[in-house]
Amino acid sequence: MNHYLFKQFYRNKAYIISLLILLFAGLCSLYTGKKFLDRNEEIMAKSATYQKNSIAKNVELHSDNIGLLLYYVKFNLVNEIPRLAALNIGLRDLNPSIQGVTIRNLEEQKNNSDFFNPANAAVGNFDFSFVMIFLFPLVIIALCYNIISEDQEKGTWKLLSVQSQNVRKLIDAKLLIRFLAVSSVYFLLLIAALFYIKIPIDPAFAIFALSGFLYLAFWFALCRWIIGYQKSSSWNALTLVIFWLSMNFVIPMTANIMIQKLIPVKEGLQAQIEQREGYHNKWDEPKVPTMQKFYKIYPQFSQYKLAENSDFSYAWYYAMQHMADVESAASSKQYHEKMRKRNNAAVYLGYILPNIQTQWVQSNFAGTGMENQLNYTESLKNFHEKQRLYFYPYIFENINGKMIDWKKQTVKIFTDSEKINLFSLLLPYFILIFLLLILSQNKFRKLC
Repeated sequence: MNHYLFKQFYRNKAYIISLLILLFAGLCSLYTGKKFLDRNEEIMAKSATYQKNSIAKNVELHSDNIGLLLYYVKFNLVNEIPRLAALNIGLRDLNPSIQGVTIRNLEEQKNNSDFFNPANAAVGNFDFSFVMIFLFPLVIIALCYNIISEDQEKGTWKLLSVQSQNVRKLIDAKLLIRFLAVSSVYFLLLIAALFYIKIPIDPAFAIFALSGFLYLAFWFALCRWIIGYQKSSSWNALTLVIFWLSMNFVIPMTANIMIQKLIPVKEGLQAQIEQREGYHNKWDEPKVPTMQKFYKIYPQFSQYKLAENSDFSYAWYYAMQHMADVESAASSKQYHEKMRKRNNAAVYLGYILPNIQTQWVQSNFAGTGMENQLNYTESLKNFHEKQRLYFYPYIFENINGKMIDWKKQTVKIFTDSEKINLFSLLLPYFILIFLLLILSQNKFRKLC
């Protein structure tokens, strides 16, 4: 019987065409991801040369004025892009994967990024995760919605029930054949990604693949439950499409509106305003009080005194630049805390919506999610402080730029090494799949 069902499935041209279209869409997504990865790797490769040439050029022009020299020189921090990012681009197309900062105020610089096409930002990227989360379920619905209702509408259901010793096993066999077909396309695309994008086979890739596989299993369990009601084909298809629309659009959009209302984020703009006002007001304020506040933060530099009647000095200039950041630090901290709360709210939503859970899991292991961006921003702050503290003595002592060992100033790389509980990642899938199997089993008992 299973051999007959297998042949029956693969003789259906509509099924084969849908699987081929899905395969083609997946291959296109791999191409999109590969181009994205290549473009970013090219930018990162050029950044080292650009930084080296920029330093050399400015040292040649301004070596006798170290303060002016460091006004122009930028130091790059790379947010490492795993190869998995080609499968899940996430926020990496909007947020820079490499940031160049001077030792001046940070708050303004860290929000600088490349221009992007707002139309592309609205639509999102056609990456592998998009194909898997949005398109795979539609094909699963098309393959499964009429497994029972087709025979009922043709009038062959009762005959099939009489001939088959166990109707439930027959239905499960049909579902299994479809599950194997869709899973084959899924794993074929992952194998293609391994060779085409050269993704390493490591725990991150294994969890990435497993989360997608469990997401597909969820949709088959959902289809099993819906068709168990033994309604018409149109009812089954409409119900499953409503589930798809609700999971992917209605509930996430509603939840996003609620999160924005419950956790408003105004501190980002506030930090910018406070930093700019703090910076511009310092020009009209006495210089000595500014330096005294600076010495309280960095007492190791208190030996470098500023004269009361000093007109301008780069020691004061960079001190007041930092004090402007200090004045906006509270708002900046609140902004990042609220962004983490928003991200956590999305994580909690993923416990009941497997599409959001899958997106979150895969973006985390691909290093393209909000958590990675927040960690990178924190690392950029530490990197900026390290650079400032390294060059402050040279500025305060007015050292000639050629006396500095600039070979040490290479492009630095941030690697996100966040530890994630595997049990908490996969448990929501197993709970939902198990629940749907129980519900569908109760419906299947009524099959006759």
